[in-house]
Amino acid sequence: MTEWIGGRRPVAEALAAGRLAHRLLVSASARPAPELRAITDAARRISLPVDRVPADQLTRIGGFDGHQGVLLEVGDRRWAEVDEMLASAGDGDPLILVLEHLQDPTNFGTLLRSAEAAGVDGVVFPERGAAPLSTAAVKASAGASEHLLIGRLPTIGEAIHELKARGLRLAAADQDAPESAWASDLTGPMAIVVGSEGSGLSGATRRRCDLLVRFPMAGRVASLNASTAGALLLFEVVRQRAT
Repeated sequence: MTEWIGGRRPVAEALAAGRLAHRLLVSASARPAPELRAITDAARRISLPVDRVPADQLTRIGGFDGHQGVLLEVGDRRWAEVDEMLASAGDGDPLILVLEHLQDPTNFGTLLRSAEAAGVDGVVFPERGAAPLSTAAVKASAGASEHLLIGRLPTIGEAIHELKARGLRLAAADQDAPESAWASDLTGPMAIVVGSEGSGLSGATRRRCDLLVRFPMAGRVASLNASTAGALLLFEVVRQRAT
């Protein structure tokens, strides 16, 4: 089985990360550009076949029109185990991102990009009830998905049980929480949980969180986008660890 990665930055990151690749497709109408030449040069260095095809064929193959004239056929993604993520933290406190039931692939990818920038040790999401790690999600991650340990578990409950058993505290954003994220203690081994865009966290997940925090809101909008709230919470953990 194979999958496709589309977009110049994601394709470049997949090649840089050493992802097993089978062939590179480039739009026949793509204009020569340094970014594109760097991709084709990287492909040729590893003897990867490079084929030029019509742009509309790229859209049909990739299943979306955000490919920027390039698609990379890669082998199936290797899903990581929670133990592997925790081991990657070494002697430091682990930081894991838990995505409960995100539906929008753009939000999914954006959170992966934020997670990689924040230096998380892994990301987990459920096999059912959530957006898959699709070509569009990988594109939205700007290739960050290729540098992350990502685990796909049968249920979020299973992931939460495993993380709590290993000593991680769970924190999530909730605008009705009494304490702000800035005033909360987010140090130590942490798992940041992000719920779905529409309904937020499920009742079961909310009850199992150790800490619910809110963000001060100065405007009239009642809440933040799921990917924005998740990114803010991740970087608040980073900030507190640095002080």
